Amino acid sequence: MTNTIIDLNPTKLTVSLRYQARKTPGQKPLPELADSIAAQGLLQNIVVAKAKKRGAYEVVAGGRRLQAIQLLIADGRWPEDQQVPALLVAGDSALEASITENVQREAMHPADEFEAFAALIEQGKTIEDVAARFGVSPHVVKRWMRLASVAPELIAAYRAGEMALDALMAFSVSEDRERQSDVWAGLSEWERAHPHVIRNRLTEDELTANSGITRYIGLDAYHAAGGRSFRDLFADEEDGRSIYIQDRTLIEQLALAKLDTEVEAIRAEGWGWVSVALDTDNEQLRNYGRTYPESRPLTKAEKKSISELGAQRDAIEEKMDAVVDDDGTRWLELEQAFDDLEAQIENIQDAAQQWPTSILAVAGALVTIGSEGRMKVWRGLIRPEDRQDAAHAAKGEDGEAGARVSLPTAKTRPVHSERLMRQLTANKVGIVAAELATKPATALAVLVAQLARKTLISGYYGCGSFGIGVSTQQEALEQYAPDFAESKAGQELARVRQHWLDLMPTDESGETGNLLQWALGQDTATLLDFLAYLVAVSVQGVQHQESTSATPLDALAAIDGVDPARWWEPSAESYLAHVSKDRIIEVVTEGADEAAAAPLAKMKKGEAVQAAQQALAGRGWLPDILRIRVE
Repeated sequence: MTNTIIDLNPTKLTVSLRYQARKTPGQKPLPELADSIAAQGLLQNIVVAKAKKRGAYEVVAGGRRLQAIQLLIADGRWPEDQQVPALLVAGDSALEASITENVQREAMHPADEFEAFAALIEQGKTIEDVAARFGVSPHVVKRWMRLASVAPELIAAYRAGEMALDALMAFSVSEDRERQSDVWAGLSEWERAHPHVIRNRLTEDELTANSGITRYIGLDAYHAAGGRSFRDLFADEEDGRSIYIQDRTLIEQLALAKLDTEVEAIRAEGWGWVSVALDTDNEQLRNYGRTYPESRPLTKAEKKSISELGAQRDAIEEKMDAVVDDDGTRWLELEQAFDDLEAQIENIQDAAQQWPTSILAVAGALVTIGSEGRMKVWRGLIRPEDRQDAAHAAKGEDGEAGARVSLPTAKTRPVHSERLMRQLTANKVGIVAAELATKPATALAVLVAQLARKTLISGYYGCGSFGIGVSTQQEALEQYAPDFAESKAGQELARVRQHWLDLMPTDESGETGNLLQWALGQDTATLLDFLAYLVAVSVQGVQHQESTSATPLDALAAIDGVDPARWWEPSAESYLAHVSKDRIIEVVTEGADEAAAAPLAKMKKGEAVQAAQQALAGRGWLPDILRIRVE
């Protein structure tokens, strides 16, 4: 079917639900659009497709124009016999026409874009078809598809401005929509603004292609065995950290099978036992005792091999130092070669270790996989149940020297069960809390000291607590607003901050002293003043999308009648240089008068900015987003 221009009665038109790509309303108010159409006519044709009902048509692009026309009809400003010019397209290309028309005009909401492109894929088009049609790479289309697969309630939150796009991207790391929704519901406001927190929460139990077990098996071998992996299309890294293993059971089975073949050489060394585990940690290793080998002199051949391998290793290290920063692939290749040479040297040195025969039958070896993806062996371990036998072997027999042994801690039955320990310590917490509840001066001092430590002190000295679980989060105001530090509010907060830093105690080295002791020595008025500042710098409310709805920040500001105009004025840095010239004229008209705004139309943008700043000085004008909204 060839697209044709036809004239239609507006009463026969409805906005399409099937083919309309734009679901998020545009920003221009309908009355203004209606006035424009009444004065200048319909400057751009609407796009329609035939509806199921005979004689009716669905508007696939230009729905707001149709709504404006309907508003004119209701007001009696649309002639009864006036038709609407429209471009008629076939139904199988209607969605594509809607996307094209909207993308080329006012920018669609990103959520509309990736959902619309996903709809094209569902209609049977390939990723390559869509990429070629709209002039983007297939990788971009895959990203759109991934975003469209995120849980609908999260996409709705993004549309409503409750979530930033980079946060939505972070949620795409998981294909489990229920898991996505659960994580979102459990995040604090601060956590919702930090994509790395979202990714970590969704993948905390996941294996990546960079993990030791995956490197040990090899991603290609895992795929060849039928394993599936999942790439985070929005990750900064191009290495294995952005690839997630989806079949953990399979890769663990492959790793155990490979370890079983390699561990035979360890068993042949004569150990009393050999255990295989996919991973281990220091806590598990502490359960074992140790026996230690004696080193025999290296042979000439071993010394020569170590010397040659060391020279190769040093040469590779020099090459690693010379690699340019942006050649990450080459650096990783050299690192792997360096690690392989280190492992060969270690193997030669390990072979020169001699274990007393008296201890071999008692001690054992734990075989696992290291983080670098190679088999790792912990030799000479003594299990708690072998403690007595190891102690006997350590004494030696028939004149033979005993083995050097550190015995494992003897197994003893704890006095209290885990359940009873929880019960007792919970009571202890309650007792301390009950005492503290009757001593407000102490409670206030502890609170202020805790908040001061978390808020004002960085690094090691900011760690720890005074027995309570209270802390605060701060918005990165200067990261979001580069002009904030020089603003009235920024300077006032900096002044108050310095005041309290000057009062806080320091030790002989200039580090922060005993905050709790200091706080206990302050009067209540001082502590309350300090508390007011500490709470003030924890205020939250940075938004990533424009919205007309009242927020918790508005409600907080309304309590004491906060007037933002006392703290903020429109300047080039704070506002005017970041909006269009037409917006500047509109602002001056609203904030000053039409006479002040008229000359701006003939000025260059830079001149208009400076003139507007002067015209608005001292007038208290605020953009809507800074005004305190009360529902």
